[in-house]
Amino acid sequence: MSSPSSSVLTPAAPTWHVLGAGAIGGLWAMRLAARGLTVRLVARSAAASRTLILQEDGQQQRQVFPQLQPGATGPITQLLVTTKSHVTREALAPLLPALAADAIVVLLQNGMGAEDWLLAEHPGLRLLTAITTDGVYRPDPDTMVLAGRGETLLGALREAEAGVAARVARELGMDYAPDIRARRWLKLAMNCAINPLTALLQCRNGELLARPEALATMRTVCAEVAAVMAAEGLPVEPEVLFRQACATTEKTGANLSSMRVDLDAGRATEIHCLNGYVVARGLALAIPTPANRRLVDAIDALS
Repeated sequence: MSSPSSSVLTPAAPTWHVLGAGAIGGLWAMRLAARGLTVRLVARSAAASRTLILQEDGQQQRQVFPQLQPGATGPITQLLVTTKSHVTREALAPLLPALAADAIVVLLQNGMGAEDWLLAEHPGLRLLTAITTDGVYRPDPDTMVLAGRGETLLGALREAEAGVAARVARELGMDYAPDIRARRWLKLAMNCAINPLTALLQCRNGELLARPEALATMRTVCAEVAAVMAAEGLPVEPEVLFRQACATTEKTGANLSSMRVDLDAGRATEIHCLNGYVVARGLALAIPTPANRRLVDAIDALS
């Protein structure tokens, strides 16, 4: 009697392309690889590979990833986008021809707006969104230091893709959030209330709590965001948003916001995907948002 064949093929690990392997993108590339997934980085660099280092809980992990240029990726069926939100369109443009018609695209980034044009222009994509509270910084371009472990939530923008979102969340090691739209708006409110003020006042997050004028602006910004959220079908009390913003400011007191870091470095900021998005939605819904508008104008004047 012949023995069972040993040539039975094991299904290949799912392949995920990662666009934007900075702090958060590098962290998740490492996490996906640790889960046994095949990970390929997409970057403009001509280097064929890139070695990333993750420092976490006093231990260091090193992983070498294949790196592909945007025009040479081959077909892409699953893509994790971790670029800054304001460069998403530019970064994604050369990848769009490589995306399968029903590709899964996960946007893991601060700010909002990228999903609107992407769905409008490519309705066949299975577009999912995620947010994270992980604290990561890079002492050099290829090293990520996990300063604070948070939670990462993933969900679907369209009800028909809820099952896909739940499956992808399990595969990636994220938490499935059926209310991801509300969660994203809450995070947007926190970023709108904190980030531009720390950039304008050149301070750390926690220092806002000792400045009455900053707190007054935070309260007004939260009230405007709450009004827009209510019109979007996501009612929330303005004072609840303000208290959460204060709690976040205290919890991240020693942090330098990404907007302050970008402004100090002379880079473009995410202001138009944060407060600017609130202003745009306010205009569309006939809701005044003067405090958010002032912050957008002030950051633009310094950029």
